[in-house]
Amino acid sequence: MRFIKPIVRLIQALVVSNYLHEADSAAVVIKIKILTIAVSLAFMLNSCFLKQDRTTTVYGTITDQNGQPVDSILVLVSGLRSLSFETLKEVYTDNRGEYELLVEVPKRFHAVNVGIPNFPQENPKFLRMYKDYKLWKNDQATNNCCTAIIGKITKYDFQLIPR
Repeated sequence: MRFIKPIVRLIQALVVSNYLHEADSAAVVIKIKILTIAVSLAFMLNSCFLKQDRTTTVYGTITDQNGQPVDSILVLVSGLRSLSFETLKEVYTDNRGEYELLVEVPKRFHAVNVGIPNFPQENPKFLRMYKDYKLWKNDQATNNCCTAIIGKITKYDFQLIPR
């Protein structure tokens, strides 16, 4: 908005001073074209500086091979930066097998991944009872695990495969 106010003042000044009623119509046309370009540029610059919403939501349900909810399974969201991942947020599934992660992704990360980690200390139930999982992204079966678009809402459902 800070780019628009000076341009509006300029247009008001031109109209008030009857500057647009010059005798030389060619000069007026050129000035109107320059003013149009300036206004367009101001709108483009203003939209470039708007803050991109980086709030990313990932949610879903974890079930067993029979479709029953599985509680106490750790799910985490990791940010990808260069070639390394950093955990941004983690949560355990509730007694309905549901989880939700709301993450404000810092600008230094260019992608986020969702997953069930194989950490013995943090995810013992998964390691003890399950060997893998099937995956659905936004209710579509997929083998392409597990990216979420920054600034969007993504649903990932996991069906755990027993040992």
